[in-house]
Amino acid sequence: MRYTSVLICLIAFSFAGQIARAQESLEIKLNASISPQETPLNRAATCVVQLTWRGDLSQVEFDPPEAPRLSNFKLTGSASSNWVGLENGVNTAIKTFEYTLKPEGLGMGYVEPLRVSYLDKRTNEKHDLHTTRLSVQIIDAVAEPGETPLGLIFGIVAGLAMVGGLAYFYWQTRKQKAERARQAAQIAKPIEEEFLEELQASVDLNALDAKEAFTALSKLLRNYLQKRFDIPAQGITSAEVVAAFRPLTADLNQVMQVEEVLQTSDVVKFSGAGGDPSRLARAYALTENFLRANLKPAEIVAPAVK
Repeated sequence: MRYTSVLICLIAFSFAGQIARAQESLEIKLNASISPQETPLNRAATCVVQLTWRGDLSQVEFDPPEAPRLSNFKLTGSASSNWVGLENGVNTAIKTFEYTLKPEGLGMGYVEPLRVSYLDKRTNEKHDLHTTRLSVQIIDAVAEPGETPLGLIFGIVAGLAMVGGLAYFYWQTRKQKAERARQAAQIAKPIEEEFLEELQASVDLNALDAKEAFTALSKLLRNYLQKRFDIPAQGITSAEVVAAFRPLTADLNQVMQVEEVLQTSDVVKFSGAGGDPSRLARAYALTENFLRANLKPAEIVAPAVK
């Protein structure tokens, strides 16, 4: 009877182990790091991306990771390695990707978030894993091994020469700046040039959400009409703006340009949509052409007679 009880216990434990293995969960992690955190301009940084999964390794299938998107870095090399074994009695696989990054300039360097996709064969579902954005400070270049004191002397001489050159350049720049200021005092800058500069500075054609750009475009055009043609363009409808501008020009094409830009901006503003980049590009071009068509040559202000 005792042996029968022992046998029953062994069978129960065996079934329990099989059930536990069948229900073994998957644990999947994606980590990324970059070093050193301060990388000299003439050295390389190393980005390490490590993919770890534990459990039934046959139940998951990974897609190749996407290439890292870099800012102020250039990818100069890459490598990968695999490890499969047991950790604390659990089947574990680790896949490591290393990227060698060469700085392109001083300042901050970034590795944008990486994405790795995998298929869970148990549910036949696709999942994505993401890393965080990594950053590194790019500092001044360091001395190369084996440099002689002669290089230091040459650097001092070159530095003194540079200081002298900069002093001369500074003096010349101040002289030229004073001359330009004197000439600029005699030239009245056309208002169209000011608005063309503001157009380039305030309207981003590459913005992901074009709604803000359309708003800036409409505001700029209304401000110009108010200052150039004395139209109270703020606080009235687009149709009223067009009606006020129509008698002030003989060019029907200009009236149509103003009407299209303002109406398109209103549609985007009140529809709540992000805006079509192609429509933004057209509205931008119409506004620019309208300003250039009204651009007048700068007027020379005669000096006062003493």
